[in-house]
Amino acid sequence: MRSSTSCVWILDSGGAGRGAWQGGVLYELMQWTRRQGGYPAVVMGASAGGYAAADVATGTEATVLKGWSAWGADDMPRRYPLASFVANDWPRSRFRSHLHASIRYVMGEAELDGVFDDAGRRTLLVFTSRVRRLDGRQTGRADLVRLFAMAATRKLSRPLKYLPRYHLDPVVFATNLPVALHSEFVRPLTRQNYHCVIEASCLVPLAMGPALSPALLSPDGAHPDDASAIFVDGGFALKMPMATFEDDPRFHDLARWAAAPRTVVCCCDPNGRLWETSMRRRTLNAHPAVARALADDTLLVIHPDHEVEAGFLCFDPAVIMRTFDRGRDQGRRLLADEHLCRFLSGA
Repeated sequence: MRSSTSCVWILDSGGAGRGAWQGGVLYELMQWTRRQGGYPAVVMGASAGGYAAADVATGTEATVLKGWSAWGADDMPRRYPLASFVANDWPRSRFRSHLHASIRYVMGEAELDGVFDDAGRRTLLVFTSRVRRLDGRQTGRADLVRLFAMAATRKLSRPLKYLPRYHLDPVVFATNLPVALHSEFVRPLTRQNYHCVIEASCLVPLAMGPALSPALLSPDGAHPDDASAIFVDGGFALKMPMATFEDDPRFHDLARWAAAPRTVVCCCDPNGRLWETSMRRRTLNAHPAVARALADDTLLVIHPDHEVEAGFLCFDPAVIMRTFDRGRDQGRRLLADEHLCRFLSGA
């Protein structure tokens, strides 16, 4: 295993809306750290945060701008059409067509070269959620409806949340992953499965159409329990990984491998709440490891300082770019703070 790196960035989920805000902040932070030092060697996230982490892993803020400036463009789904087994299946989703096309447009060959460079300077972790029925049967339309209802009620108080019972496992895909760390729950992220893993990490069932085949995510050999499973939005099972990486034995080795002295969390919650999963059942702000890191000044949390205009499923280019630009404005304000700059650079 390689030694710990100087800084880890954890990027939050939040759909297209808060994702565009996060993209604007990241554009400024990436530009500054690339020039001044402190560019993260490890970056990770789920859903929109997984997509944003992939942007950071390319090594240039130009990737972020490329994605958000083209998001919602009408010609994108025509240039990168959905495969027929997805496009013709139920349910159909205009948002899904844009998501599928955006990932493949933004993550072109040049960007892949930045992620999979021979030096292995940056490591990318993308979180997905594997969902299986308790009775072992294949998931079907009714299951997609239940999972959508679970996502739709995530912001309600705990007694009102809809929480259907499934086997719900986090599965992490990582670049540069040593063979010793390969497992059912920690898998390699490669050029072959790269686009599909990011798409699966963003995929809210029903709202974004049908799920991808598990074989597309693990082309070198799926695990037996994948056969009856679907892979969906990473935030369902793992959104903020601090507690899971510390408490779950399945991820202890991964956590040690990806550890760093300093961590930056870009949190899409306007109050800076670090939700463990997108189901919002537990925040991690008071978790011992998190509280200790905050007190020791080894963890920095960035969250919106204004109301984010764009909504979760927004693909209006004008609204998206206004949201992105306000994120850039906040990023520039943040970089005027000397403590933040020292933290980012490791000074």
